[in-house]
Amino acid sequence: ARFCFIDYDRTMAIVAEHTEPDGTSQLTAIGRLVADPDHRSAEYAILVEDAWQGRGLGGRLTSYCMEICRNWGIDRVTGETTADNRRMQALFLKHGFSIVPTDDAEEMLFRRNFAST
Repeated sequence: ARFCFIDYDRTMAIVAEHTEPDGTSQLTAIGRLVADPDHRSAEYAILVEDAWQGRGLGGRLTSYCMEICRNWGIDRVTGETTADNRRMQALFLKHGFSIVPTDDAEEMLFRRNFAST
């Protein structure tokens, strides 16, 4: 069964699927954006199945989602990860995010600002 609720004005989910030799599809990753009502900022989250990590899928989804942010006219996007998730931290930094200092030793906050046009 499939269930999907998308508010295209504020929410977008981009999924990656792998088609098995028998024709069945497997969801391998999802990138999700949620913008605030005035489209000034958005939150970004990504999940990649363990077996598909380290293959560039997270980077491709992140690039695509950042393009959506630009198209929406978003000024800044934020994302969070755990302090021990080095791979996700590197992905954020590679895609132009900066670390935002917080008091939480377990979580890390990242922000990317987009140039105003």
